[in-house]
Amino acid sequence: MILAVAAIAIIGFLVVSQQDKGPAGQKDVKLGIVFGFTGPIESLTPPMAEAAELAMSEVTESGAFLGGTAVTSVRADSTCVDNAAATAAVERLITSDGISAIVGADCSGVTIATLQNVAMPKGVLMISPSATSPALSTMEDNGLFYRTAPSDAREGQVVAEMLMEKGYKSVALTYTNNDYGKGLADAIQSNYEAKGGSITIVTAHEEGKGDYSAEVGALAQAGGDLLVVAGYLDKGGKMIIQGSLDAGSFETFFLP
Repeated sequence: MILAVAAIAIIGFLVVSQQDKGPAGQKDVKLGIVFGFTGPIESLTPPMAEAAELAMSEVTESGAFLGGTAVTSVRADSTCVDNAAATAAVERLITSDGISAIVGADCSGVTIATLQNVAMPKGVLMISPSATSPALSTMEDNGLFYRTAPSDAREGQVVAEMLMEKGYKSVALTYTNNDYGKGLADAIQSNYEAKGGSITIVTAHEEGKGDYSAEVGALAQAGGDLLVVAGYLDKGGKMIIQGSLDAGSFETFFLP
């Protein structure tokens, strides 16, 4: 639903922006879809893209968009974690593919990079369904960035409330080492401690490693009622959880 909302919001923006330009031409309107089709969330992105494309196809089939103009998608890989690759991908969408706006990006770090490096200089609208870093709420964007998912500042409040309501007075916290993970971890820590909770350790973990025994050991030594794993669970987070279970250091996990 959030993906469809992002796509429809962009289409609505294009309708308003084209109203004073006379009858629509025959060319399709292209929207870029910038998600991490490779990288730490690659298992999540196919249905995300399909949801956005479903909204586009329904608008096209209705015949109501700019006098029957079709809306089509052009996919690009953000990688989720490689800012340079994501920036190059968005540059190609704009200069080579001729897209009018972007659904994306997905991960906060690449969203910030592509917005600042390409979209803003070229005046291209971006609407993200999933970039939740609090930094995006205050960043200068020239009115070109919106999102349909709430900021992690709010998620941190909700997580803290849930942990305290369930009686977890001390927790260990690990997070994916990027803009998204750091922003989420900071929000959880500040809100949880403000409610009287104790964070035994806050530590970042990198994605793509083959072994997380050092991270698992540090978390085990710190202890806590449960382990909060903030960030991506496809790879690093999943391995830390499994390692903690194997070591018997934690039995309960919270996955925001």
